Amino acid sequence: HAITSAWKRTGSFTCDDERYNRIYDMIEKTVEANLLSVHTDCPTIERFAWQEPNHLMAPSIFYMKDGSLLWKKFLLDCRTEQHTADDAYPDYEGNLFHPGEGLVPAQAPCYVRNPLPGGPMGSFYDIIAWGSTIILGPWWHYQFYGDLSILQENYDAGLRYLAHLKTKRTPEGFINHGLGDWGNPRGEFARENIETAFLYADAKVLSEAAALLGREEDRVALAAFAEEVRRTYNEKLLVRHPEGYWCYRTWDHPEEIFLTQAGQALPLFWGMVPAEAQADVVRAFRGTLEEAGSLLCGEIGQPYVIQTARQHGMNDLIARYITREEHPSYYAFVLDGLTTLGEYWEPNPRSHCHDMMGHIIEWYYNGIAGIRPLAPGFAKVEIAPWLPEGMNAFTCAYRSVRGEIRVEVRRTGDQITLAVSVPEGVDCTVDPAGLARPGCTVTLV
Repeated sequence: HAITSAWKRTGSFTCDDERYNRIYDMIEKTVEANLLSVHTDCPTIERFAWQEPNHLMAPSIFYMKDGSLLWKKFLLDCRTEQHTADDAYPDYEGNLFHPGEGLVPAQAPCYVRNPLPGGPMGSFYDIIAWGSTIILGPWWHYQFYGDLSILQENYDAGLRYLAHLKTKRTPEGFINHGLGDWGNPRGEFARENIETAFLYADAKVLSEAAALLGREEDRVALAAFAEEVRRTYNEKLLVRHPEGYWCYRTWDHPEEIFLTQAGQALPLFWGMVPAEAQADVVRAFRGTLEEAGSLLCGEIGQPYVIQTARQHGMNDLIARYITREEHPSYYAFVLDGLTTLGEYWEPNPRSHCHDMMGHIIEWYYNGIAGIRPLAPGFAKVEIAPWLPEGMNAFTCAYRSVRGEIRVEVRRTGDQITLAVSVPEGVDCTVDPAGLARPGCTVTLV
C-alpha cells in the first residue's frame, strides 16, 4: 500500500507505444512514493527532504499532480531553516562557526543541522542547486498556478539567499563549492559551469519577480548583477572550438576544450548566450548529444538538457535516447525490472525509488503533447504536438487551474488527426507542424 500526499492527479498520458507508458508509470509511482508532507529523496534509505527536486522536478510533477499547496509547505520549510546572522555552532576546538546569513540548507526540514566544515553533511549542506529552491521553486509554481502570493511569500528570503551566494564567489566570479551536475554517469560534474549558471538564473528570476511585485529599485539592481554574472561567464567560458564555432568550455579542464551536455544547455536555457554565438552553441550542444548517443547528464543538468533539446528541434534525439535498452536510459530501468525509478544510471542504482531523474515527464506534456504555457496559470497556451517514431496514437490531458487542456493525436495510414480542447477563456494557439510526415495529411478535428 502506497501512502502519498500526491493524491490529486492533474495530468495523464497514454499512447500505443508501451515503452512510453511504462516509463511514465514508473516515474509517477516514484513521485507518489516520495511526496508525503516532505519531498524525500527515497522512501527506503535516507528519507531526507533534499530540496533540489523542488525546482528541478517541479514542472514534471506539476503536470502530473496538484502541487499548489505542497510547494507552499516546502517553501515554508526552506524559510524556517534559512540561517540568520546570529546562527553559530561550536566547532571541534570550541570556537564559534557562523554558516552565513541567508544560507538555505540543502535539506528542509533539516534534521542533521550541522553546517561545520568536515561535519556530518560536509559539502552537502550548502549547495546552490539545492538552496535555489527558495528562488526557482516559487517561480515554477507561479508559471503553473498563476498565484502571485507565492512570489510575495518567498521574495525576501530569496534576496537574503542571493546575498549569501555573493559571499561565496571566487575572485574569478564563479561559485565552486557544491556538487555540480550531481548524478552524471561519467562524473563530469562541471561544477563551476553549472553552479555559476544557477547564480545567473537566481538573479534573473528574482529581477523578474521584483518587476511583478513592483520593487523597481530591486529589479534594476538584480538585473545589473545578473548581467555582470553573464558577462563574466561568457568572458571566461565562451570560447572558439578548434573547428571554429563558439562553445562553452568546462572550467575544471583548463588544458583542453572539454564540453558537456549540461555545460551547453544551461546557458542556452537561461538566455546567457550572446545572440551572435547562439547558433554555434546550439551546434555544440547537439554535438555533445550525438557523440554520447544518450542523455549523458545528472539530475542537475538533465531538465535543462531535455528542455533545451526540445526548444531547438531535437525531439527525435530525446525519443531515441530515453528508449535505449542500455543505460543511461529510462527504458533500461524498465528492462531491468524496476517499477520505480533508480537513483543513478546503472543496473544497481543504490536507491530503486528515487524521483530525482524523472524530468522526462515534463517532455511528455510539452514535447510530445506540446502543451506549453505562454502566460502564468495557463491563461495563454501553445499546443504544438510531436509524434515519435513508433507511436501512432496518444492522448494527453492536463487539468490546469483554468480547466482541462486535452490533446489527442492518431495516425491511420497516411492520415494524422489532431483534436485539441481548452477551457473557455484560455487564449490558445495550435501549431500542428510537428506532426507533419512525408506523404501524410494532418487534419485538425
